[in-house]
Amino acid sequence: MLRFAVSFLIGICCIHALPGLPDPWPWALAAALLLGTALALRSVVVTALVLGLAWAWFGAASRLADDLPSQLEGEDLLVRGDIASLPDARGTDVQFEFVVTQAAAGVPSRIRLSWYDAGELPRPGESWQLNVRLKRRNGFANPGGYDYEAQLFRQGVGATGYVRDDSRNRRLSPPQTRYAVLRVRSWLAARIHRAVGDDPMLGILQGLAVGETQAMSAAQWRVFAATGMTHLMAISGLHITMVAALAAWAGGSLVRWRRAQRYRLTAIHGQVICGVLGALSYSLLAGMSVPTQRTLAMLCVAFAARLLRREWGIDRTLALALLVILLIDPLAPLAPGAWLSFGAVVVILLATSGRRERDGVLQNFTRVQLAVTIGLVPAVIAAFGSLSLISPLTNAIAVPLFTLIIVPLLLAGSLLAALWMPAGALVLSGVAQLLNWIWPAFEQAAALPLAMWHFPALPLPVQLALLCGALAFVLPGVAPTRAAAALLCLPALIWRPAAPGEGDFRITLLDVGQGLATVVRTHSHVLVFDAGPAFRSGRDTGEMVVLPYLRSQGLRKVDTLMVSHGDLDHQGGMVSIIDGMRVERLLAGPSVSQASMPADVCAMGQAWRWDAVDFEILHPAPDAAGHSDNESSCVLRVSGIGGNALLTGDIQYESEAALVSAGLGQIDIVVAPHHGSRTSSTPVFVEATTPGFVLFAVGYRNRWGFPKPDVVERWQGSGARVFSTPRSGAIEIDVAADGVRPPREFRQEHPRYWRAREP
Repeated sequence: MLRFAVSFLIGICCIHALPGLPDPWPWALAAALLLGTALALRSVVVTALVLGLAWAWFGAASRLADDLPSQLEGEDLLVRGDIASLPDARGTDVQFEFVVTQAAAGVPSRIRLSWYDAGELPRPGESWQLNVRLKRRNGFANPGGYDYEAQLFRQGVGATGYVRDDSRNRRLSPPQTRYAVLRVRSWLAARIHRAVGDDPMLGILQGLAVGETQAMSAAQWRVFAATGMTHLMAISGLHITMVAALAAWAGGSLVRWRRAQRYRLTAIHGQVICGVLGALSYSLLAGMSVPTQRTLAMLCVAFAARLLRREWGIDRTLALALLVILLIDPLAPLAPGAWLSFGAVVVILLATSGRRERDGVLQNFTRVQLAVTIGLVPAVIAAFGSLSLISPLTNAIAVPLFTLIIVPLLLAGSLLAALWMPAGALVLSGVAQLLNWIWPAFEQAAALPLAMWHFPALPLPVQLALLCGALAFVLPGVAPTRAAAALLCLPALIWRPAAPGEGDFRITLLDVGQGLATVVRTHSHVLVFDAGPAFRSGRDTGEMVVLPYLRSQGLRKVDTLMVSHGDLDHQGGMVSIIDGMRVERLLAGPSVSQASMPADVCAMGQAWRWDAVDFEILHPAPDAAGHSDNESSCVLRVSGIGGNALLTGDIQYESEAALVSAGLGQIDIVVAPHHGSRTSSTPVFVEATTPGFVLFAVGYRNRWGFPKPDVVERWQGSGARVFSTPRSGAIEIDVAADGVRPPREFRQEHPRYWRAREP
């Protein structure tokens, strides 16, 4: 059974690793022949592998067939449908998933919408008519970044967009019966809010009770990440197992009542029925995430074995649970949580197998906790690029506290709040107060200098060595085994990506949407030019893109952060970068404000030299205070042995003319001024620079239509090769002693079949 399940999983993963889905008929014929041969030879492994390939292809093809056609992007579309998620409301702005029931041909069945300044907030399960504008699934594509497109694809979201201000927007009907679970989750979240008010722990309480974490602050998430306790907020298997165990105990007790004897029910019947119902109820309240699905599947298999009086080993139970989840959702392997969830069970199985001695409860708990921490290191690093070094200590306290005290009291309080608010408020307020008492200790632990350790993006051989080393640590063994495991893990600790040589530099234009963030790296120094935009949700690309990229390159400090001017799409991530990584110096344009550290104002004539690479600020003039925000942008020229680059911010034609008059000269790489607008990239400027490469930092289908087609043609007419972040993702160019090397495009080097392409 386990061989079949693992082979089925490998087949599914092979499809998800492809850059594009193959045509069905040739592959279907080959798969049928291979399956027939496997059945004739009675090969379980090959049979499962082929079935996994076919099942994953069918699931992926069905999902892609529901994507938004490119010809409908940017069009006003009147749609009808249902609110299919808990709306994420921030003031008058709200985001939600919308199941389309009536719309023009080609509109996906499930879309994700933002409604800015909504006059009336929608509620889960309601039917609405909305005028929307949609675009295809799209997200940032950068080294070290999160694959938001994969998340949307796995969730079945075929397009994203926003609600237009239109008189035709209206509620059609109250919440539908088929969304009863969603309505219950929303109602319970509201009852918890009413019970504790705006307590700082509200988001944690709602998250643990019904999987609703919208009220959690970014600071709270950072504490959970730094202490390695994020799994607790996923309504982990421990929580669901605890609920199932309590429900099973209650069910076994209920059947002893005299009335239950009429139905000839035994204690096993009561335990199985109540245990499954308890696990299912809590999983539904949690939103049926991958970890909850895994735990629910395993518990159902275990209860089924109990009912049938069969002794199934943990390996068979795990295999059946894996098959159930993959059959329900062949896209589940795209979620990092799926690997962590099943990996934890595998690690526990390996750590406890082959032991003959009987240890105490504390010893067993400590062994399992250490095994899970060490055994999941490869998966955690691969998924998140970082590792909490203090997680064994924090989890030793938090896991029993949350599982045995906080979660049971929280669920009891939620039930009481649903029945009688005064009693529920008393219990829930007590739980909130308990969290408020212990939270400062977790904050202090998260603030320790080495609480979180960030790893560079490890190559595959290093990852495989780390995996083998971690498993060798987990398995029962002797000292030589532990020594060999340490040696296997050592490359992951010392490996670093190669830096440019002396006199060389690397320029990376990051994909931050409609904004700008560029990293220039020499042999031993790093400069970040602009920090990308901030969003109405409160997040910014400094936290989401720039810091993950720097950490993926093994960098731990920024020598100079230069923010060209004060527009939000350039300075939005500045504070996050300063707070998240050591910044030695901040250079800012005259219009930049809200800096969280002392800043020097950039001005023409400032220059410095790093590793035989020259940096020179060409603009603005010292008397630029009266200029517009864009015209006062800092302009930086970087010159190495083999070529140079020009970073221009948002300068327009007046500043371009001043640069040309000052003798700008030829440039090899130009980051196009003002994202390719018609107010910049004048013919005089293009003719003076005559670059080999021009890079446009723009958002996918941005509302300004940047870069303008005539601007792109002007640069191309000068002989330049043109690249843009929506099509390429992050763009990286090395300038070495032998000249400027061809750009590397992240989307081209890491193709995935679910990623949209700019038409």
